[in-house]
Amino acid sequence: MSKLRSRVVRLILAGVLLNLVSYISGTQPALAAQVQQSECQIGLSSSCPALNAQEVYNLYGYTVDTPIWISSDGTTSGTGTQVFALMYHGSSSNSGWILMAKGTKGTSNFAYSSSPFTSNSYTLNTSSLSNDVSTDAVFSAYDSYPISSELVAFSNPAYGTATVGGDIASNYWSAWVWKENYSATSMYSLLTTSNAITGGAFSASTPYNPRLSLYMNGSNNYFSYQNGYAQYGFNISPCKSARWGIVWNNESNYSSCDDSVGLGLSDGNPGDIPSWNGVTPANGQTTSNGANGGLGAMAFQLWGRDADPAFGTPQNLIVTTPTAGQASLSWSAPAAGTVSEYVVQYKKNTDADWSAAHTFRVTGTSGAATALVTGLTQGAQYNFKVWARSSNDSSASPLTGNVTVANGVLSSVSLNTTNPIYRTTDALTATVSAVGYATFYAQGKAIPGCKNIPTTATSVTCNWIPAQIAYINLSVSYAPSALPSAITSSSLRVLVAPRAAGSHKR
Repeated sequence: MSKLRSRVVRLILAGVLLNLVSYISGTQPALAAQVQQSECQIGLSSSCPALNAQEVYNLYGYTVDTPIWISSDGTTSGTGTQVFALMYHGSSSNSGWILMAKGTKGTSNFAYSSSPFTSNSYTLNTSSLSNDVSTDAVFSAYDSYPISSELVAFSNPAYGTATVGGDIASNYWSAWVWKENYSATSMYSLLTTSNAITGGAFSASTPYNPRLSLYMNGSNNYFSYQNGYAQYGFNISPCKSARWGIVWNNESNYSSCDDSVGLGLSDGNPGDIPSWNGVTPANGQTTSNGANGGLGAMAFQLWGRDADPAFGTPQNLIVTTPTAGQASLSWSAPAAGTVSEYVVQYKKNTDADWSAAHTFRVTGTSGAATALVTGLTQGAQYNFKVWARSSNDSSASPLTGNVTVANGVLSSVSLNTTNPIYRTTDALTATVSAVGYATFYAQGKAIPGCKNIPTTATSVTCNWIPAQIAYINLSVSYAPSALPSAITSSSLRVLVAPRAAGSHKR
């Protein structure tokens, strides 16, 4: 019985120990190791996408509109997708926008039931990355990129004259602009989800719905309209249908609608499409002109915008130069928020701006945040910036620092003894500050076997056999590999002593 009891106890203890080992080794969450990634210009390649257009401006200060690469889903784990982006033009109203789609005047690719509104994987002419309305295009960002502001710009009408205005009076597009703000959603989702933003009884003299800025230019209407009932929004179908627009009826209900304006219309191309002449004409039109007083088909552009970067700034940047041609950085996390990764930039102080700055990411945020930059010009001053990224945001402003990079300078030359002995091997050691090459001299002549010796990052050694009993002038010249022209030297005068009496002579 005693043996059986002991065996049971041993089995229980073994099981407990096995479970404990399994828990420690298999169930604890692994901490992501910090990794300094290869240099990449964020936003300028598919492998290194930006989170949004404003991040590219923050990083490099670009003011020229250009194609860029952004994350397909607006996060640090998304894949790169190319878009045309507006950089900075004085305010957020005219900056940071990404082109989602565009259509020419009279296009048939954007009717209510066309492919851009029925398939969330549809693209068209994706190479047409330019701010124009000369080609129909739908970019992949239209289908997946989450935006918080949406804008449609109408221009180039079939009849009458386009007016600059709408929700942005002095806008960059020189067009009539509608703008809305919504929580992060794709443009495709926005235009295919029914959302009647406003609607009901309407009179131009007492404009209950919709907003005047959608169709009025001061006291002049830009689009045609009817008094009675109106509905404005996304994917609306009170009687006529529109993906983004207004439908009007001159009665106190939606039993029949005579006018529809906007994008993705059920009865015509994007633009201003009255179906009869009992409407108030568009600005500069009469009911005898054009499409019963409307502006007719128009060209358009769809733009989306993510919120400006608003994540916190890293703290406590320390920049040192531990050895020649290098800079070591350390910093701490922002005061709030969960960091996904960091972005480090650097440039010479003499560079005019950050447009060509070196940029790399530091992923894995466990432990102290550090980076090592090599290959710097010795003796030059460098500027550094450190940005933080959460999973879907980046710092509004960077942490900054400067350093003057150390030169590869010889520190000292020393012998392993203060009394070198005639015809006895002695080791000369030079202390250096970077990998390079050194040559040792005695009485001004290179010591045999001691010419252009590769150094480590800290020292180099030469074996010397004194050939005379006298005061000898020793010296060493050294040049770091990173800056071969930066040759430094150091010298030492020593007395070579005779050998001890009775020692073997050569």
